[in-house]
Amino acid sequence: MESFLTRFNNGELIGLVSVVGGLLVGIIAIIGHYWHDNRRNEIAGALKQDMLNRGMTADQIRMVLEAGEKQPEKS
Repeated sequence: MESFLTRFNNGELIGLVSVVGGLLVGIIAIIGHYWHDNRRNEIAGALKQDMLNRGMTADQIRMVLEAGEKQPEKS
């Protein structure tokens, strides 16, 4: 590994690290976004399943889910 890094001067090494680091940050952000969406959908599905198991009707489930959403205030 050291022999690979000694081929570059300081400016090239900084450029290489910044490009690779930027790509890693982008990849991690994309993975985090999809992980977050997937987790939120899992939680919503588990909540709906729990409400069904308790015997709630579809209208009651809809009312509970809509109650948790923030409604924009009209002025």
